[in-house]
Order: sequence, then C-alpha cells, then structure tokens
Amino acid sequence: MVGLTSSYLIYQQTGRVSYVALIMVMSNLPQLFLAPVATRLAQRWGGPTMYVVSWGTSYTIMLIPFALGLAGHLTTATLLAWYLLQGIVNGLGTPTAGLVRTEIAPPDGSAEFNAAAVRANASAAMVGILVGGAALALVSPSWIFFAAALSGYPLVLAVAPLIKHVVPDRSAPTARLSQAFAAQRSSPEIRAAFRFGFVLFLLSGYAVTIPAVASAIGQRAIIQSSLSAAGVFGGLFVVVGVRFIHRRTTWLRVQRICLAVIAIAIAYLGWVAFRDHQPLWYLATAVAAIIPLGFALNLDSAVLNAAVQVTAPAETRTPILAAFALIPLLALPFGEIVIGGIADLTSVPFALMFVGVLTLVLVVLPRHAAVRAAYTKLDDEHLFPEAGLDDAITIGGIEEAGQTIADQVVGPELTNADERER
Repeated sequence: MVGLTSSYLIYQQTGRVSYVALIMVMSNLPQLFLAPVATRLAQRWGGPTMYVVSWGTSYTIMLIPFALGLAGHLTTATLLAWYLLQGIVNGLGTPTAGLVRTEIAPPDGSAEFNAAAVRANASAAMVGILVGGAALALVSPSWIFFAAALSGYPLVLAVAPLIKHVVPDRSAPTARLSQAFAAQRSSPEIRAAFRFGFVLFLLSGYAVTIPAVASAIGQRAIIQSSLSAAGVFGGLFVVVGVRFIHRRTTWLRVQRICLAVIAIAIAYLGWVAFRDHQPLWYLATAVAAIIPLGFALNLDSAVLNAAVQVTAPAETRTPILAAFALIPLLALPFGEIVIGGIADLTSVPFALMFVGVLTLVLVVLPRHAAVRAAYTKLDDEHLFPEAGLDDAITIGGIEEAGQTIADQVVGPELTNADERER
C-alpha cells in the first residue's frame, strides 16, 4: 500500500519515471553504508532482537507522512526525505529477516519454507495493492500510511517470542562483512547465488515503468494497483512451482528458464505499449504479461534464498545473509534508475523492449559465462538424491547407493526381509 501510494503520488506530481526510481535510491542507499554496523549488531544482540527493534521503529515512523499529509505537506521532496529516514532505520536491521527465517525454517525443508514465505508475501502484497488502489479513490494518501503503521505491529509482535529462544553467542569472533565476500570467492554455490541475485533484482527494476504504463491506460489509481497486483499474483504459485521442480531438473536449468521468461515478458510488455489499444484491452494484455513475469521473479528469489541459507557455513552465516540482503539494495535502485532514465530519454515501450531483448540475448548466446559455470559446478557437486539410483532397482540397491527409505514407505508390517525386498 505504501509503495503504491508513494509511486502514484510522485509520478502524478512530477510526470517523470526517473523520479519514481528515487524512492529505491533514498531507501536503499543508507542500508548499503550501514551494512557493516548491522552485521555486528545482529551478531551481538541476535537476529530476532534486532528485527523487533528495527522493524518496530520502521512502522512507528510511518506516522510521519501521515502527519505531513494532514498538514498538507506530503510532497515529492518530503516523501523522499522520509524514505531516506526509513532507509537508515532499516539499514540497522539488514540481515535480521534472513536470520529469523533461518531460525524458523525446517531443517530439511528450506526451499519449501521460502516458497511458502514468498507466497504469503505475495498474497499480502496483492491484497494491499488492490485495497490501496481502491482506498486512494476514497481517502487521502496520508491515511494509507496510518493504516500501514498499524498493520505492521502484529508482525513485529509475532517475532518477539523468538528473542527468548535465540541466544546470541557473544563469545564468538566478531563477524565482518568482508567474510561474506571471501566465502563467495571460495564457494561456487554462494558465488552463483550472489550473481544470479544481482541479475534478478536488476531486472526487477522494470516495475519503475508501471506508473507510466498505468497512466497511458487511464488516470485512476486502481489501474496502477491492478498492474502492480499482477506482478505479485505469480508469487501465489511459487510453492507449487518449487514442489514440481524439486528433484526433476537442475538448478542451472531453472535459472535459465526463469531468466528467459522474465526477458520475454518484459519485451512483450514493451511491444504492447508501442501500439494504440482500447484501455480495457491494453490493461488485460499488460496484466497477462506481468503475471508470468512476477511468477518467474518470485520463484527465482525463493530458490536463491534457500540456496544461500542452506550453503552458508554457520560461522559466517550472519555476514553472508547480510551481504545477500544488500544485493537488492544495490541492484534494484540501479535497475530502476537505468530503465527509468532510458524511458525518460526515449519512451517507456522502447525501454522495456530494450531490456527484454538484451536479457534474452544474454540468456541464449553466452553458453560459457561465469555465472553458468558457477551453477554447473553447483549441480556437479550437489546432485539430486536420486541421481545415483539409475541401477538401484531394489531397496537393497537403493541402500547400497547411500540412500535411506523411511519405514512409512517400506511398510513396517512387512517383517520378512525377502518379502520386503520384493
């Protein structure tokens, strides 16, 4: 709701796509500089404690734009200044979300857990975007910030009980952010996740053009909210996607398919925007392009988060999660500034088609790029469990291959070994 309201206000007041991109710049830039401090604070006080403090403060200061709106001072300048303050507060809790997720994720179900988390976020985002678009037609924007402030406190209170159960090890050596970069140089899994994460969030910058696309269809806020909701609607199906993909293909192939879908969807959205259409048809076509785009972005994000959480060594987990959390803070505003700048200099359709076609070329042509080599090595070193079972057609053969079968699968009622083997 806050993101929709902010981008809608700024684009309506300025008419510039690049000004919308400044939202990400103001909120993310302080977090980049505060990452080393956040890493030490999280190690000293624990992820849950810093989560409650940082996010509790973040939701509280949402009352500032509410007061500015009531006083008639909610302008582009004051709104961007507030985002800068939010960036400072959130910067002090950079790795906390990843640490909290690591604490509550099932030991053998990290991918499924992250997929479920993405689905929950997508559901909430879609409802918030649609409700926000409708609310803007009924109330002033300042009341959106008031509602967002109140809605955030239950989330903070839900994490508070973890403070008693997660005791930080203050005797451990002080974690440094530089340890994360050393780990990604020595680990192909972490290096590949970092590189793919940067590309993923760079392409997520396409969202900066949504206010302009919505404005070309009509001037009502509900149009922009419908397009934004389509982007997160795909996240509802991430759990199904992860369960279907698991143990059926390689993660390298998943990454390539996701990037290809993203590239085609962005290029198609730009191609549609080049032509003159009836508003209703234009809206339906844009939504049809954005839904698979959102699914691919959310699926890729869930896989990358799981890869980092699983492969990060315990002794360097905090700095690695902090460094991974910095990737969208750098890549997303950079992508929005570049795409927004191209859109302002040329046109929104050209900017979208240019980014989509360029991404598709990068996916198809360089077959030996460093990122692909890293993920190929990841697949070679971490085979799926059934990879060594080609010749193991009996239970005994499966056990000799180093795999185990739960009693529920074998059937504990079969006490005769020969019969159980058959």
